[in-house]
Amino acid sequence: MSTFTVERLIERLDRLQACGPIPFDVKEGEILGILCPRGQSRRTLVAILTTMLFPVPAFAEHSQLAILGNLGDVRRNVGIVFQEPTLDPTQTGREYLEFHARLHGLDDRIRERRIPEIIGLFGLSGSVDAAVGTCTRATVRRLEIARAFIAHPGVLLLAEPTGGLDDPGSRDILDLLRRLNRERGVTIVFTTHNIADTEAICDRVAVVDGGEVVALDTPETFRAIMAVDGAPPQELDDTP
Repeated sequence: MSTFTVERLIERLDRLQACGPIPFDVKEGEILGILCPRGQSRRTLVAILTTMLFPVPAFAEHSQLAILGNLGDVRRNVGIVFQEPTLDPTQTGREYLEFHARLHGLDDRIRERRIPEIIGLFGLSGSVDAAVGTCTRATVRRLEIARAFIAHPGVLLLAEPTGGLDDPGSRDILDLLRRLNRERGVTIVFTTHNIADTEAICDRVAVVDGGEVVALDTPETFRAIMAVDGAPPQELDDTP
């Protein structure tokens, strides 16, 4: 499936008459990938899922997003990693984690235990005391995910988790997310245009087109749908 664009998958679903708004749910403990063909669609979807933006009525009606039910619980239970880095390049990783632990209201005793735990869990021991601006992009992304996990949320929501990374960096981040899911039981939801990412680690994949969820199934099902085409493989669309 990784040799096809999201747009091509949507076209195929439409030809199979599989397109149409469907209920959208997230199962506890799963890794769910959300494929969106356009950058603006992805940004809007993330804003909705993080309660920063309320959807138009049609989106809420078709998607039945339980995440809209209680804004306070959502914000307490979801760790968010945005597509663009939000770190101060002059801060060290340790200072960054300390600052966000305080923002989450963790007291001195909890911070003294939690921050070393996070540093070890995310493999940051060798870089956490360096200025963020001197770190590799993969390390910065690791640090951003560590920040989102500082309060031990039940759900991690990420936008383009491997965006801008080379192949080794992408594999590193995907392996990290898979480990957090398996070892810590974290539910992981991420938006992406990269079909290969969803194929690598997702239990299920939702396809969003025109602001609506038009398909929701396993990566294997979508691979089978695309295999019927018989057309030559196409390169992935890297348009942000």
